[in-house]
Amino acid sequence: MRTRAFTLVEIIITIVILGILSAGTLVSIKHLYLKVAKSKTISDLSSDSQVLTDQIAALLYDRVPSSVIGYNKNGAFSSFYNLNSTYSMMEWIGVASEAQKAGYYSGFVDLTRSNRATNTIYSPDINTTSINSIMQNKFDANSSDLALVFAGSFDDGSIAFSSDFNNSFGWHGNSYNLINTIASINDNNITFTSTPKEIYEKYYLIDSAYAIARGADINLNANCVKDLNKSDADTLFLFYNYRPWQGKTFCADPNGANQDGNVTILSFNVKGFESGLENDSIRFSVTLQKHIKGSDNNITISKQKVVF
Repeated sequence: MRTRAFTLVEIIITIVILGILSAGTLVSIKHLYLKVAKSKTISDLSSDSQVLTDQIAALLYDRVPSSVIGYNKNGAFSSFYNLNSTYSMMEWIGVASEAQKAGYYSGFVDLTRSNRATNTIYSPDINTTSINSIMQNKFDANSSDLALVFAGSFDDGSIAFSSDFNNSFGWHGNSYNLINTIASINDNNITFTSTPKEIYEKYYLIDSAYAIARGADINLNANCVKDLNKSDADTLFLFYNYRPWQGKTFCADPNGANQDGNVTILSFNVKGFESGLENDSIRFSVTLQKHIKGSDNNITISKQKVVF
């Protein structure tokens, strides 16, 4: 019995058919890969943007009302009540909330036991040792770095307290007319370094200023940023542990002098960060973008949040 062999033409036709099938399979696999990669990227960016907005909102919740400013890399700043798109960075004064939530100070003044002549107010239930411990753990600082702002009229978020906002909180070398620096805290008595202009029954004990900025707007050559080894124009940073009432600004400020404090990374792949007011509440938005490897497409997700 004789076995029939394949002819050269048949072999060539078979190879061509297999090649076509293989090419089609590769295209299908590539499309499947890109589809999976796109879904994963969308999921990752959605999760990252949610976590990021929640983190920023939590930080902003413990702020001194009306202390929030917009700032830009040219050195100009503005109250949030007069903000426009030229201010790409956000700064605010933070309240020493951990100590207050733990019950180490009340935030209220007993006016009948205060003594304006000695620049002293009486505030019940201050635990100086515990406040010092929190400051040490949080900032490697102590209660001498604290300052105080009387609540006055800003509980409603209005800016009516000052016609000269630039000199209200000490931002970027200006005066801090609304901030009272502390000389000592002893036996429920808070003594100031100078006489307060006004004394109210409620106050904010403040421990640090905060700034949020993209790498595109700051000095990426600052040592505090270079030490992170993971920074570029689309990295979103949080700066903290600096105090305008001590003449300081954040450590990668592209302007001025007396840069100080610490920095941490909030997120990567941030193409945009915007902030402003929404019915006297802070509204901010973040835009995250990531390239899908093996394609010409970018995935972009924007998320915004309002903080009351």
